[in-house]
Amino acid sequence: MPLEADRHVGEIDDLVREVLDGPGVTTRGERTAALDGSGPELMQAYLTKVREQSYRVSHDDFVALRSAGVSEDAIFELTVAAALGAASRRLEGARRAMRRSA
Repeated sequence: MPLEADRHVGEIDDLVREVLDGPGVTTRGERTAALDGSGPELMQAYLTKVREQSYRVSHDDFVALRSAGVSEDAIFELTVAAALGAASRRLEGARRAMRRSA
């Protein structure tokens, strides 16, 4: 029996494509790196926090990045890419577990 979540694959692919290829101040390469688990060195600790402990992200993180010269748009775009990448990996992990138990 196919997984119920698989019906959304097209929408998820569209979302990833829009995040990577849509207009913005960051490059496709920077967004892809954030999505895949890395990103600009200056933002590495912050993006890791977004991926692994998003509940700990605070205003102080934004202040530190802004003080280092990172634009609000760049912070937003790479945050979305990092969060989407983390969510995609978790979703795929859940799908694998469901397939194994079926």
